[in-house]
Formats: sequence, C-alpha cells, structure tokens
Amino acid sequence: MHGYPIGVLANARGVLFSEESQKASQFIQLANASDTPLLFLQNTTGYMVGATYEQNGIIKHGAQMINAVANSTVPHITVNIGASYGAGNYGMCGRAYEPRFLFAWPNAKSAVMGAQQLAGVMSIIGRQTAKAAGREFDVDADDARRHAVEAQIEAQSAALFLSGRVYDDGVIDPRDTRTVLGICLSAIHSAPIEGARSFGVFRF
Repeated sequence: MHGYPIGVLANARGVLFSEESQKASQFIQLANASDTPLLFLQNTTGYMVGATYEQNGIIKHGAQMINAVANSTVPHITVNIGASYGAGNYGMCGRAYEPRFLFAWPNAKSAVMGAQQLAGVMSIIGRQTAKAAGREFDVDADDARRHAVEAQIEAQSAALFLSGRVYDDGVIDPRDTRTVLGICLSAIHSAPIEGARSFGVFRF
C-alpha cells in the first residue's frame, strides 16, 4: 500500500469462527516474523457462541487470536468499517490493544454488545431477579426499560459519538481510506519495525 508492505486482517462473515481465529493467529505470527505492519479492518459482532461451537474449541481458538494480537509488536492500524462488538473488538485490535492508529468510517458502530442483545440480557436478569425475590415480573416496565436501553446504546455506539470522546483518531471518508493509511504507514516507517519472536504457549 503506497509502496509499503502490510498484512491485512478482515472479517469475511462478521462473526469470528474457529477457522478465522486460527488463521488470524498464524497470520499475525508470520507478520511478526517478517517485521510487517498489520491492518485490521473491523466488521465483527464477536466470536461465535453456542454449545456446538464451544465444544469444537471456539474459546481456545479465540484465546489464541487474542494472545497473538496482544503479544504482537509490529505496528497495528485499525479501521472500523462496520461494526465492532464484544470480544471481537479485542481480537480485531480495538482501542484496548493500543493500535498505532485507529479510525472509523461514518457508518461504524462499536459497543460491548449490540443494543438488542444488551437489552435482552437486562430483561433476562430482571426476570431472574424477580423470580428469586418471589415477586411478579413487571412486563410493561421491562418493555420500557428495553426501549430505553436500546435507544441509549444505539446513540452511544455511533462513530461520531465515540470519536467525539477521543475513542479513536478520527472518522474518515471511506473514499480517503487508502490515502489515510498511506500517511499512517509513512509515519510508522520513520522508526525501525521489529516483530515479536516469541508468543508464549499456544494451545493448538
């Protein structure tokens, strides 16, 4: 990109499955072995959940990917091009993993989880709390709370809201992405780039 070598990790299916997680772990190690900066294009709702996927090792494979990201020492650039929710935000090098640069497209959203999912979790907790206390569950109050939570999360997960709180380095026009990344790579290459040579123990 603009004459600079770069490794690109992008989500193919939105949800991160075991196959993507394992491939990403190995790709990140290869990038570090060749001292190549990494670009993360975020558009993920998180790692896949469910009994079948957990029995097939999604927790272990997701942990491998997060291990690789956390211990990678080549410069990282992250661009949220759609969604960045849950643990997928960590796996795709969100703010917590301190990418060298982090940008968002205007349509991007980021949160602990989606608005409907969070509202649903709050509703489940409310039902269980009422049952444990031996009182009747107030359905009308729950509906009002769900709508309020959904509206709040929708507003606070928007790119402009997050960028206004300096969560990232700015909202960029998608048409300018390649130019912005070229400037970032130029800045990155003003210092030596050295990848990690050891990642600790991976459980394959």
